[in-house]
Amino acid sequence: MDENSVRGLLATALGDEPPIGPVARNSMRAGISLRRRVRIRRAVGGAAAVAVVAIAIPAANGAFRNASAGPRTAAPFTVPKVPSVPTGTAYVITSGAGTVTPIDLASNTAGKPIDVLGEPVAMAVTPDGRTAYVASGATNSGRGATSDQTVTPIDLTTDTAGKPIILPDPADAIAIAPNGKTAYVMNGFPTRTVTLIDLATGTPGKPITLEGEPEDIVMPPHGKTAYVTVAMGAKTVDGRLQTSFGFAPFDLATNKVGKPVSLGAAQPGAIAIAPDGKTAYVVSQSSSTVITMTPIDLTTDTAERAIKISTEPGPTSGYFGQPLAIAIAPDGMTAYVADGASSTVTPIDLATGTPGASISLTGKVGADAIAISSNGAAAYVANQPSSTVTPIDLATNRAEKPIKIVSGWDSGFEAIVTVP
Repeated sequence: MDENSVRGLLATALGDEPPIGPVARNSMRAGISLRRRVRIRRAVGGAAAVAVVAIAIPAANGAFRNASAGPRTAAPFTVPKVPSVPTGTAYVITSGAGTVTPIDLASNTAGKPIDVLGEPVAMAVTPDGRTAYVASGATNSGRGATSDQTVTPIDLTTDTAGKPIILPDPADAIAIAPNGKTAYVMNGFPTRTVTLIDLATGTPGKPITLEGEPEDIVMPPHGKTAYVTVAMGAKTVDGRLQTSFGFAPFDLATNKVGKPVSLGAAQPGAIAIAPDGKTAYVVSQSSSTVITMTPIDLTTDTAERAIKISTEPGPTSGYFGQPLAIAIAPDGMTAYVADGASSTVTPIDLATGTPGASISLTGKVGADAIAISSNGAAAYVANQPSSTVTPIDLATNRAEKPIKIVSGWDSGFEAIVTVP
């Protein structure tokens, strides 16, 4: 039975949308984690959420445990002070076209698309910012190396693609170790594996089978532990099939997932880690209307009280699921959560847990992925329905004129990253 059939059965059982599929996103420099969404028309695709932060994150030595942080201090949201002109380059994946497009952030100008093999669904950047690795080929198929299942290196100094690396399993997510020597390709449905790639030789190792289905991954810049969201299993509750999810340490030395803290039945959509390395933020969706952000204290291994972001459904015409994404500003003061169904981005004051007024992206825009410039001046939101990237001036929290991106028959803006 293929994944579409499985999701159809789940939809019948749940009486609602199928759960958002195992897709994650990648980022660099600004503590960025990008949204995941269902792509029922074809395959479920994804990318790793790689958060490059300033200091090491302590390894998790024991099991995570749940805790409530209690009521958060009520305070008005304050727009942070940021530089006026963004710097660096953004790279956005267009899966339908099989390309990665560079965008000059100073001029908001899209450059020539870079062709990659297959259908790109994930992207990670090395810690030195010189090379991106683009994973292609999340499919309904099982195991078996094919030219549609690849990881393509891109030299970011010349914007040229190198020789693709053939994968043994379909890819959902990719992350790169802090030393830049190894890539981790996460494969959710149907194989539940992780494949390590030696980046010096471009050689993939034998896939390692995981107990649970990986949903998302963040790779801190130092330390020996990454963090993943996983599907922990399903049970019938009041006649409905309900999946539970968790947030767990991934030991880079043993390649094993530790005991997770429970996230409940809310489907995790994206993860980001604060620049100080002390807190992870997991954006989740329950049913089709409730969106929350759960802070997880990585120094005490506890999940704090979830912050409610949205309880109202947005326009879903043309969508199969709800894209979610999160990016954290370089100063660590504000998180920005993108909601693809309502075409909005909501800023959240991380000191108080206070959401600000949502920033509307007018028109049939989407909000499928989000990244922040390395100097924190602007956010960039990739929008599948309109094949655009919308800049947001973070000094005013106003959306600016969208940047048009060449797209394919199904644009699938799977990921966006920024580099200085």
